[in-house]
Amino acid sequence: MGSILIGNIGTLVTGDINEPISRADTIFIDEGVFKEIGTARTTADLVIDARRNMVMPGLIDSHVHPSLGDFTPIQNATNWITNYLHGGVTRMVSAGEVFIPGLNKEHPDPKIFTALALLTGTCYRNYRPGKVKIEAGTLLAVPGLREADFDTVAQAGTRLVKFLFYPYGADPEELERYLGWARDRGLKTKIHSGGVSGPPGGIAQPVDANVILNLVRPDIVGHINGGPIPMSLKDIERVIEESDCFVEICYCGNHSVTLKTMDMICARNQLHRVILGTDTPTGTGVTPRAMLRTLAIVAATDGMTAEQAICMATGSPALAHGLDSGIIHVGKPADLLIVGRIKGTIGETPLEVLRAGNLLGLSMLSIDGQLIIKGASEQVPPPEIGALVEFEA
Repeated sequence: MGSILIGNIGTLVTGDINEPISRADTIFIDEGVFKEIGTARTTADLVIDARRNMVMPGLIDSHVHPSLGDFTPIQNATNWITNYLHGGVTRMVSAGEVFIPGLNKEHPDPKIFTALALLTGTCYRNYRPGKVKIEAGTLLAVPGLREADFDTVAQAGTRLVKFLFYPYGADPEELERYLGWARDRGLKTKIHSGGVSGPPGGIAQPVDANVILNLVRPDIVGHINGGPIPMSLKDIERVIEESDCFVEICYCGNHSVTLKTMDMICARNQLHRVILGTDTPTGTGVTPRAMLRTLAIVAATDGMTAEQAICMATGSPALAHGLDSGIIHVGKPADLLIVGRIKGTIGETPLEVLRAGNLLGLSMLSIDGQLIIKGASEQVPPPEIGALVEFEA
């Protein structure tokens, strides 16, 4: 894997919400990781002139529903993950592989759901459509799981336990065991919030603030703005005020509630808790631009900056899910985007474009120091002035 030197960077967004902007205007990448942020080097195997465009970490979609490779049965669509790559997504986290045809969700068999986590986790570790990193193999909490099941999936690389259609009031002692087993093995917990989702067949239980705060106490509240139906604003406010969990804003939710939720977050100075996702593919469809659209919606919120919004789509979901990417720091995987203003858009700089609620144009994309998109995306308009490869060995 060759080295990459990116120079003439207009704005460098780090992904770290505590320090979102770097003053560096050059990056040196080697062996798949960021080696130098700010450098006097002039040579590398690949030299890129960013042409004053913005460099930022690759987007991390915190909420997807993969099923079979690059195919999704829920929409009968192929190449959806590769198309999301062309929407700037370099990593995604499964919120449960629930759309396998024939999967019985009304009467879930714990052995089947344990096996499903093992199967999908293993398959997506070995198969990366478009080179996208996919954190799959999420264990869906169903009645009857054993401690050995948590051992098995944790040892196989599962990162997340998702509460989706678990009957919360049926067996409080079992629920407490599940939470303890997950915590002891370093597994993150996420809960579906709001009203039911999907077609009939056991998809999701309605979840309000009482379930979140008093029963599950998750690490992450999934799609707090609705997936697709949100909790009441009063319940959302309670979750923000009475917990310290991460709260996820998703494309598939209610965007009026998105804006109201972000106002609550800003008023309480809780920006570090917000992460972004799509909650797709679902009945909402396959939406390659969904992360960029959600980022633009959030970035237009009063009381915060566009660079903070970028962190909510990069470094913050990495922190929430225990991932090593999402941050442009020395030693981190070199997952990045070079983005700029689209011709005709409002805003003179990429950050001004986001503050206006508009899409960014995607010029180049790297995963683990490998340039995957060079010049133009297949799903997003190009920047008015794109980055340029000056030298390639």
